[in-house]
Parts: sequence; C-alpha cells; structure tokens
Amino acid sequence: MPKVIKRLVIFVGLALIIAGVFLGMNRLQVLMNGDVHYYQHTKPTSTVDGAINLKTYSQQELTQLTKLTHGTKYTGNHSLDAVATRHVYQISGKNIRNFMGRDGVLQVHNESKMMTTPMVRDAAKFWNQVAGYQIIQVVASAKGSDEVIHDGKTKDKYIGGQQYNGTGIQFFPKNWKTKGFTATEDQDNREAVLIRELGHALGIPNLGGGKTGSAAGAVGYITPEVMSVWETGPNMLEANRTGIKSTPMDGAAVAMAGISWQRPRKLASWVLTTQKPVVVTYHAGKMTIDK
Repeated sequence: MPKVIKRLVIFVGLALIIAGVFLGMNRLQVLMNGDVHYYQHTKPTSTVDGAINLKTYSQQELTQLTKLTHGTKYTGNHSLDAVATRHVYQISGKNIRNFMGRDGVLQVHNESKMMTTPMVRDAAKFWNQVAGYQIIQVVASAKGSDEVIHDGKTKDKYIGGQQYNGTGIQFFPKNWKTKGFTATEDQDNREAVLIRELGHALGIPNLGGGKTGSAAGAVGYITPEVMSVWETGPNMLEANRTGIKSTPMDGAAVAMAGISWQRPRKLASWVLTTQKPVVVTYHAGKMTIDK
C-alpha cells in the first residue's frame, strides 16, 4: 500500500475515533443533564437590575395592576408591589426571569406524552385569550422553538415544570399521582400544571399568597387561582368542580410580566377598564371563552 494512502487511512481512522469519543461524551452529557441546545433555545432573561419600562404603563395603571395581584392570604404576591413603588420586577430582590424571544411570542414545541399537544395548545390559548394577543405559539419543530416541553426521569419526587438549567419545560410521569381522581379530574389537573408552567415561562411568579407567592403551597392549601395551588379530586374546592377559570389576577400578572420582556408589550387591557372581564375556562378537555 502506498505511503500516501496508508497515511490517509490512518488519518481517517483517527478522525472517526475522535468523532466517536466526542459523540459519546455528548450523549453522556445529554443523559445526565439534558440537551441544553435542544430543549432550550432562548436563555432565561430579565431586564437590567429588574428595572421595568415606564413607557408601557402610567403610574396609575401600574398601581392598579399591583392592586389586582394582592389577592388573599393564599393568592397573590406582595413582592409585585415593587412594580408600582420601585419600578422593578423582582421577587425578594431577585429579578423574575422569562423565556420570551425578541419577537414577543413564546414559541414552544411539545414532545411530552404526559402533556399532549392538544393540551399544550389549550394552555397556550388560555394565556393568549387572557392577554388579548398571541403571546404563546405551539410550533412543529424543536429548532424553531424557545423551549421544548418533554418528559424525563428523576430521583426527586416533584412532577416537573419550568426548568432554568437549559432543559426546557420537563415533566416526570412516574411521579404523577392519579389515585382517587376521575379521568376528568386528572386531565384538569394536568392542564392546570401546564397553564401554570407556561405562565412561569412568560415570567409570571407563583401567586399563592404572601411575599413570594408560596404561602398556599407551604401548607398545601388548594385555591381557585391557577397560578397558586389549583387542584381537583377528593380535596377540591367547590369552585374547581367546573374547571380552571381565569381571573383578573391572571390578566394583571401577565400584563406586568409583559413589561419585563425583551420586547415589552402592553397586554390584557381589559383589566384596566370597565370592559366585561375575560373568563377562559378549561374543563374535561374543552376550552370555552366568555368575553
């Protein structure tokens, strides 16, 4: 065999070995931590020092929005008062992050079997109707998305949700509990989780009462607010028997979140007027809108 051909064969062989090593390392990284390049194409962002765009709403409107998020002992979030008082979008001094691209629309792609694509579309429709604009779009490919919704495994006990480590919106089916729930109750619960996690992707924090919105969760108190602790089943509230319903608090929350996006947007204008409230209801696989 000529020396030139022999060297070429050795070179190609070495190249294949190196490529195999890199591929193996990459696969191991994916198995251990998830593929950050695949599941999350838009990094979590926030404004500089949490400062909000004061050109979007007047001081009076900001005050009105924060008042709507005060809620009760187990709903709302008092940290959001800082939007009107200090003009920052923060929780306990830390910026609230979102996954919105520069186009002002959250592009999500679904690969989850636990959360079906029709359910993801309904969750997107929930927020689009509350906001009054399309702010979430379900896209056909992972490459064109901001985040990918998918299933995974974990040794922890939680069911999953919005991740901030590059693994997108991830759920853990084996941790989901259905004992004691009817098929409709189970589906409503899954939809509530989807709506809440997409809300977090938009930059809406927990709205479960207290300073950080965690009061209801800390004591396991079920509420009718979907961004708090919403649940059906044996311990459900009477109000939750007819499904998930949007409230003016949801409208105010998404309106404030929109100020912190890369492209600030004025949303849910109905909460600042005497217009008829927008009520979006999800129950037993069906979405209805009352305006």
